[in-house]
Amino acid sequence: MTAREHRALRYELDDPLAYKWTDAAYDMCIGEDPVLSAVVESSGGVTRVLISGACPRCWGDISGEETLTAAGESGVLGDAATGAPDPYTRVNVTCNCELTHGNRPTDVKTGCGITFALEVLRDDIT
Repeated sequence: MTAREHRALRYELDDPLAYKWTDAAYDMCIGEDPVLSAVVESSGGVTRVLISGACPRCWGDISGEETLTAAGESGVLGDAATGAPDPYTRVNVTCNCELTHGNRPTDVKTGCGITFALEVLRDDIT
């Protein structure tokens, strides 16, 4: 991944869920040198997605993970078994960079204020 210079923008309060962040995130995941990635891992009955790279708004380093399914004694958590399963899952990602953003609410410790969506291809659905 190519390093990008952080943009010292004010914390986003007006439209933190704007689709333009999802659109920008998609563009950042493709091409020869993607700067944002979402990797699906399945192991021991647990499927999760790992997100890493740059925020599509401020370009700060972000990371996180979301559990998609977890198999247990009572069944599979997160498995919607109605109809044919969709091989894609939408994951909401909130910027959690540790860089300074003016206007950030005092109770918020990280991020520039946006949330975007990524759709990932799951390999655990048959």
